[in-house]
Amino acid sequence: MASGTDHVMQLSVDKCPSKYEANDVGVTLPEVHRTIAQQELGETDGRREESLRLFREWIATHPHIRRCRTDALFLLRFLRARAYDLQAAQITLERYLTMRQLFRIWYENLDPNDRYMRELIENVRGCLPLGLDRNGRMVVLVKVRNYDVTRFNCYHLGRLQHMLFEAFFDDVAVQIAGGVAIVDCEGATMGHFVCFKLSDIRNFMDCLAHALPIRVKEVHIVRLPRIGQALGNLVLSFAAEELRKRIFFHASMDEVLKYVAQDLLPIEYGGKTCPEEITNSLKQRLANKRETLLLLDRMEINVEPYAHLWRQTDEGDVEFGMEID
Repeated sequence: MASGTDHVMQLSVDKCPSKYEANDVGVTLPEVHRTIAQQELGETDGRREESLRLFREWIATHPHIRRCRTDALFLLRFLRARAYDLQAAQITLERYLTMRQLFRIWYENLDPNDRYMRELIENVRGCLPLGLDRNGRMVVLVKVRNYDVTRFNCYHLGRLQHMLFEAFFDDVAVQIAGGVAIVDCEGATMGHFVCFKLSDIRNFMDCLAHALPIRVKEVHIVRLPRIGQALGNLVLSFAAEELRKRIFFHASMDEVLKYVAQDLLPIEYGGKTCPEEITNSLKQRLANKRETLLLLDRMEINVEPYAHLWRQTDEGDVEFGMEID
């Protein structure tokens, strides 16, 4: 598993640098991840190196990409997410770069030192990366009730989610084995379910399926109250068919234990994980990743050829530089 230390001093957004950063060298994989890489992704040393070479050549001559990271770990996000289908990885990168510019309010300035992000990480603790399960997948717990919707709006929560995505996207274990999300809706109120616009949900689900380099293995939605069922149905209707098959609804956390070992859960759920330790580890990871997170804003693509891929309304759903204070 890749360490939490960062290589920002060596990273660049030059689309055709004089030397490409091979920051995947020296990463030792546990047996479970080597097996998944070979059997599910078809990854070999030779295929990885050749795919990176072709990917970089394509970026260097791309007429619309102006600036982009080309280090190995960044590009492997896309190759592994698309099981080394190079053309699919290239399309995902185009959409990823476009998405970041179209929805700046979600993706720009993913700064752990931002006062809202710091409060959400240190005090709210509504999204906890619990660690790797026995299948090598990253398990994340979302506690909906922890979010005060009178203080935080959907854009704060969206930026938090994407900051955490980016903080783990370069982790080789996450790239290979993917992630499992547990969304605990106990105690959620009407305010939690109406803070997201219809277009927000639709665009996020489209980004998740086509623009984010992530392998979503399972999503467990637990104790969804009756008032939230309409939103749950919307999420399913907007989800790609492959993702829809991986979304499960449960009446209790006991049902989730068929999929996730209880020891991995926080103490309040009968597990052995300490939320304070998770928070401290997450704060350290974000501190180490801060400069790399901010570097993402320097990437650029001409969005005009791709903007039609997302629906945008006249109601200000997509705002450039919109304030969220």
